[in-house]
Amino acid sequence: MPKPEIVFKPKYNGSMRFALVLWPVWTGLFIYFLFESAMTRSIIPQGLLAFIFGTMAVSLPLRVFRTASFGDEIIVKRYLMPDLRIKYTEITSLSPYGLMSKKGNISLIMMNHYSAIEFGNIISQLIKEKKINLKNIL
Repeated sequence: MPKPEIVFKPKYNGSMRFALVLWPVWTGLFIYFLFESAMTRSIIPQGLLAFIFGTMAVSLPLRVFRTASFGDEIIVKRYLMPDLRIKYTEITSLSPYGLMSKKGNISLIMMNHYSAIEFGNIISQLIKEKKINLKNIL
């Protein structure tokens, strides 16, 4: 496996960093309210609270990643999920929301402004090197 040329570590905005710190709390509250809902057979409020905290606990790891390595392909290291490998030929578009490909997307939604610009600069460099041929740039 070749060594990655560029490693990008995202920096998220304050609200996302706060959400990452609270992720274990949301997971614990989901389990607690799910158990309470099952024991009391009460859909409202315990079931509703279990749904709310469960949604937060499940969706957070899907929106954030630890690093993205740009070598022969893009390797995105994610939390609680397997690595995402994206070949440059599979990339379809770039927008302010993220990099879209046939296999998966790299979300830029909750990154701070400077981190998103840094990611855009890396993609621009790869476009100049003719590694990426985008169909849509929004």
